[in-house]
Amino acid sequence: MQRALCAVAVLALACLLLRSARVGLAGDYVDPAGRITAQDEALYAASAIRMATRGGWLTPMFMGRYALYKPPLLVWAAGISARILGVARLPLRLPVALACSLAVGLIFLWAAEVVSWQAGACAALLIVSNHLWHVLGGMCMTDGLLVAFYTAAMYSLFCDPWLESRLALWGFSASVAAAILTKSVAGLPPLAILALYWLAAPRKQRPTFARVCLAGALSLALAAPWFAFQIAVHGRWFAMEHFRVEILGYGAGAPPQTSQENQAMFYLMRMALTDPVLTALAVVAAPGLFRELRKRSAPAVLLVCWIGIPLVAVAGWQYRNIAYLLPLVPPLAIVAAAYGPLASPRYASWIVALAGAAFFMKAAMPEEPWGISFHRGTVQQTAPLVSDYCERARGNELILVGMDDDLYASALPLAKLRYGLVAPSLPAGQAGMPFDSMGITLTAAQFNDLPRLEPVFRERLREWGLDSAEPIGTLILAASQEDLEGMIRAHPGSDFLIPSKLRPAARSTHEVVELPGHVLLLSRTAVPRPAAAGWTCRLEQGEAVLPLK
Repeated sequence: MQRALCAVAVLALACLLLRSARVGLAGDYVDPAGRITAQDEALYAASAIRMATRGGWLTPMFMGRYALYKPPLLVWAAGISARILGVARLPLRLPVALACSLAVGLIFLWAAEVVSWQAGACAALLIVSNHLWHVLGGMCMTDGLLVAFYTAAMYSLFCDPWLESRLALWGFSASVAAAILTKSVAGLPPLAILALYWLAAPRKQRPTFARVCLAGALSLALAAPWFAFQIAVHGRWFAMEHFRVEILGYGAGAPPQTSQENQAMFYLMRMALTDPVLTALAVVAAPGLFRELRKRSAPAVLLVCWIGIPLVAVAGWQYRNIAYLLPLVPPLAIVAAAYGPLASPRYASWIVALAGAAFFMKAAMPEEPWGISFHRGTVQQTAPLVSDYCERARGNELILVGMDDDLYASALPLAKLRYGLVAPSLPAGQAGMPFDSMGITLTAAQFNDLPRLEPVFRERLREWGLDSAEPIGTLILAASQEDLEGMIRAHPGSDFLIPSKLRPAARSTHEVVELPGHVLLLSRTAVPRPAAAGWTCRLEQGEAVLPLK
């Protein structure tokens, strides 16, 4: 079975790496129905690149400021990979792809041990062909890594439901700790699943209460040191960003939504749209699962607990995000493969053929919401423009107006990057941290007067535990088109990339380069940028559209 595990994991890894190598950074839709892109990938990648190139491994940074909204395990893994293999898309994504591929191997073993190797192959095919798994398992984002750790924890419990062996106990606890260090409170559901399983499982097929408590204590103890460090060293920032903004604001509060659909309807529709095959097979297999549940089958009880806790979490977590459905994919694949009417040995070859046909059908129709794509490119139209600008190797600061690149530019070796918006203020709920008082967010007037104001903002940043001027002016708000043009005139040494709809009238201070949908204003005083060894400008995997000098 170990050879089978390795074979399945290698095949799953090949699928994920093929996609990872061809799709640009933040270059795909996580939610194809809502056209929601993977903005977070550029953010995590930028933090990992900073660690790989500048150090500071204990505290993630983004554009010069602390980035404590999530724990750092993903950033650590991507940063180590980039440090060894170079800064490019594939090294940044490799740790997530490896973890998700191993998780597919564990799901294969689970279904194979319950029924047959054919059921295991079916479960693996269903996962690999799932749109969410295909996208999130091949990106530098927390969701794929989180679910891989969920799967490892559940497999440890499946193999040893008493958690008596050291391997099972430490495997479960280390997996939960890794999940917590990946996504904070979102890493706790395996402990809730263990508690529910202890209540619902047959007495002879469950761990003792002491063993449950030990597993929980070990999980929390393994994860605790990083949280303790941040509380001790960056307590004020950590309490505000991690707990008040991220957990309470986006989880328990009422954050701005990307969709106005009903909570239940949003998730039901997204599940059916992104994988109708898995959804249908799981529904058909439900009676078989519940027959086993009535027999008090321990694997069936564990699967129901594994499905139930994420469903409760999805219903309770206020922010709607299609990625929250990813934890349901592995248990649903096991249910579909091992408990459906085709799971018996008599129909074993048919269920493998059905899952294989579903994989090829999805690959043949990548444009559909349920399709899986291996095409080269990116959905970020601005990304190739920024990459081409990066290859000019200019040392001038770039002010990117519009933020329509989904933070892609933050992961490139630019000398200095600022973002700009033409808006009187940020939309309500857009930022929970007081970035305006710190000077991280500035008005155009403040930016034009920055030499005088910078000492004030540096002192405020010190009060928050950050002794640096680097994040000052990361985002600039121009209240009107006139404010934008005044900012351009006041900064002749800066370069600007501006959408065509915001084309400035004043051009005397800059050289104008016309681009598709944008205009590039280059300072007439070019400053050379030192080369960044092992760090590519081409993270978007698109064709060059800007003639290089």
